[in-house]
Parts: sequence; structure tokens; C-alpha cells
Amino acid sequence: MLEYKKILVPVEGSPKGELALKKAIFVAKRNHAHLDILTVIQSSRFLDVYGHMGSNMDYVEVSLRRAKEYVEDLKDQIKRKYDFEDVEVYVEAGDPKAIIATEMPEKLGTDLIMMGATGLNAFQRAMIGSVADYVTRVALMDVLLVRTELDNLPYSK
Repeated sequence: MLEYKKILVPVEGSPKGELALKKAIFVAKRNHAHLDILTVIQSSRFLDVYGHMGSNMDYVEVSLRRAKEYVEDLKDQIKRKYDFEDVEVYVEAGDPKAIIATEMPEKLGTDLIMMGATGLNAFQRAMIGSVADYVTRVALMDVLLVRTELDNLPYSK
């Protein structure tokens, strides 16, 4: 029987992302797998009109610090609440699509990516594209998009 050993969960603070994390914890425990939690700071949002970081470096540093605090807090909660220790956290800056779909899975040896389904509306997906959509098309390993609660009932706020 196939067992996943290295599960990657990208989170960004949304309810759907954290729902995917909860499900991933149970999958990891059931499979005796390692869990990698990743958050990506989209660095392009800090560029000025000329494509330089310039004076925005302070914002980048603050964003990276907050992201690190966020994933470290998630790691602590998982250890306390779910009694699960095999967790590592990562904060990366760059293009979330490439980092989640290819760069980090290759670096970490990921065999399953579990992530929340897109939170974008149809217009946003058409304009910028969904990270989840991109990951499902490009990743070389299994990708599970979480759309339901832990009891597999439809997600509700």
C-alpha cells in the first residue's frame, strides 16, 4: 500500500489553508510521515515602479519576520494540540507558484502537496491565475486540494 512520507503544506493565513493543514496533520500521522509547512512571501509586491526593492526593504523584513512567527506558532500548536513532532517550517520569498510547485518539493523530497483550494473569484483567477491551479498542473508529485472539513462535509465559514 502506498504511504506518503514527505507532505508539503503551503499556508498563507487563510481559513482554507489552515483547513488543509489540519487534514495534512491527520494524513501525516496516519502515514507516519514528515510534515513540511511553507509560507511564501510574494517578493514582487514589494518592488517599486522601476522594479527595485529600494526603500521597501523594511517592509520585506517585517513581512519575513511575521511569516516566520506565523509558521513557528503553527508548529507549536501542532505539537501541543495534535501531539505530532515531525514538523518543519519554511519561509521563502519569491514567486509562490514556482516555489510551491517545483522548488521546495524538489529541495525537500516531497511526495504529496496538500493545499487549500483557491480563494480567488473568477475574475481574479482570470487576471492573475490561481496558485492552486498552477500547482496541480505543474507539480510532479500528487497534489490534494482540500475543499472539505475534517469530516468531509463541505467547508463553511
